[in-house]
Amino acid sequence: MNSFNSVFQAELAAINFAAGWALERNVKIKVFPDSKSSIEAIRSPKVKSNFVLSVKDNLYNGKDIVSLVWVKAHAGNPGNELADHFAKIASSCGADISIPAPYSYVKRVCKEFLMNKWNLYWKNSTTANVQKKFFRQQIWTY
Repeated sequence: MNSFNSVFQAELAAINFAAGWALERNVKIKVFPDSKSSIEAIRSPKVKSNFVLSVKDNLYNGKDIVSLVWVKAHAGNPGNELADHFAKIASSCGADISIPAPYSYVKRVCKEFLMNKWNLYWKNSTTANVQKKFFRQQIWTY
């Protein structure tokens, strides 16, 4: 995973991996995610993310053998604590998986890039000298 990927995406990737593993072996499994947001995304009829859609497809294909059971995070559940421990280890030395950047990350990076470009243009432009007396840099938000 990349640094821009979220915990939400990591949880979905783990669910997807488990579902794929069960489908390949035709083995009945229960997955115990501690991310309510990932379960809500999977249950939601309105999904915009292709990544979430692929997870939903995998779970649908394994609807008879894969079940999800939410567990509360950081509540002293030994199985969940062990899973968190191994997830932390895997994040530093595990196999590299590619998950697309989330929309929020792309939006933030684009906004920062455009703000920097605009402020550079504002600083170097020879027009709007009156406005520049009031504003040291152009500020725009949306």
